[in-house]
Amino acid sequence: MVDRQAERLIRSLTSIFLDRELAADAAQDAFVQLYKHWDEVTKRGEPTAWLFRVAVNRCKDYRRAITRTSRLVQRLIGAHPRSEASDDWTPKADFLSILAGLPARQRIAAALYYEADFSVAEIARVMGISEGAVNSHLHRARAALRDILEAS
Repeated sequence: MVDRQAERLIRSLTSIFLDRELAADAAQDAFVQLYKHWDEVTKRGEPTAWLFRVAVNRCKDYRRAITRTSRLVQRLIGAHPRSEASDDWTPKADFLSILAGLPARQRIAAALYYEADFSVAEIARVMGISEGAVNSHLHRARAALRDILEAS
């Protein structure tokens, strides 16, 4: 499972959260959780969707912790609010910068669809929403991406 899903998972998480290191950490954490809960997960019959859902949730958790820590450090040193960090890695930087402008749910749906090659049904299971909602997020994401690309 790790061999088949690791790179696809990391690419997808990187596209969603725009941070490869965060994506790699979350993916590793998700695989550990999958190993620990393998019997229960396989009984449900959806280990890949479960893996992606756990990884997305881990990224969200990490981001919240980073934000809280950053605020604490700022208060402690009395610094001005930090500027947005730039992405240091370059693969598909244009795609990532375009995705960055999308709302979170549209970005998740688009990244899973275009980066992980998930079907609408698989995305629905990962995001915990209906297939109709996934289609709606993908439709809105495509429209926004089209507008962004036509403007440039």
